Amino acid sequence: MIKPLILISIPSEIEAYKVILAKLLAYREKYHIPLGIEICLSGSIQESVQKIRLVKRVLNKYNIPLAIYLPVLPERDLEELLCLNYLKLEYIVTQGLTSNNDKSGDYMDICNKTASMLSSMNKQGIELLIKNSVYPAAGILSSDLLKISRDSNCGILIDSESLLHTISAVRNWSRSKKASPSDEEDKECFQQYGFFVHSGRVLCPLKSLKTLTLENQLIWANTDRYHISGSNTVITEKSMIKQSEIQYTPFHRYLASTILKMNPKSITVKSYCSDGTHDLDITLRSLRTLLNSITDEQIKEVQND
Repeated sequence: MIKPLILISIPSEIEAYKVILAKLLAYREKYHIPLGIEICLSGSIQESVQKIRLVKRVLNKYNIPLAIYLPVLPERDLEELLCLNYLKLEYIVTQGLTSNNDKSGDYMDICNKTASMLSSMNKQGIELLIKNSVYPAAGILSSDLLKISRDSNCGILIDSESLLHTISAVRNWSRSKKASPSDEEDKECFQQYGFFVHSGRVLCPLKSLKTLTLENQLIWANTDRYHISGSNTVITEKSMIKQSEIQYTPFHRYLASTILKMNPKSITVKSYCSDGTHDLDITLRSLRTLLNSITDEQIKEVQND
């Protein structure tokens, strides 16, 4: 098994870099797995860029990679980030524009606008990725994400929590509606993406739900970059207070094992509360659990050889 780069996602306003750096160095020494940091940007892009430069200077001393996550897509902010190519960032990832309407035609339009904006960017040698999100953002399943990726010449990063949320929502909505495309826009959207949008809900014909699974979505997306969190609220149908940590539960073992089978280049651990705040303790515990899971998978692989 090739060891993937494991990153932790932290907000740009966090200041506990000494604690984070100490933990990463200790875990890298213990597990012999490459580790890095992904900064999730918020607030002023100028302040964020200044912090990125300072953090990268420190991380370079310890050979720790740095990646950037831009959750919303202001064109000027992304252009400014792409000018940081001299820092040799691991990647920059963003997500699609958001639709203001609730019909198939509007959704196809916002996907095309997202692809057009990303394709116009001068990537300057930086690996620019589009991440799946949840409706009404563009790029929610592998089909539409792949089209945006092809049209924009960007890579793909799969977020396991958003993907599981979308799969669960589409299944529930489609079963309650007994959905089928009803007009030309619905039919065109279904032909392009395998789903359509009606009254703000993403729908599939019932026969299509058989193949709407996490494993199939990962296989079809066929990417090597991932976000993973401990949240299993879409499985348990419980309301989310905050993202739970990755633990040694059957769900988390299944999730880690499924993504590791994709031979990922990188996996980023996320732990953000529903109000947008960040829990560093949960992130670090989740990181340790994922590292143990990777070690367990490596042992199994050796034993099976």
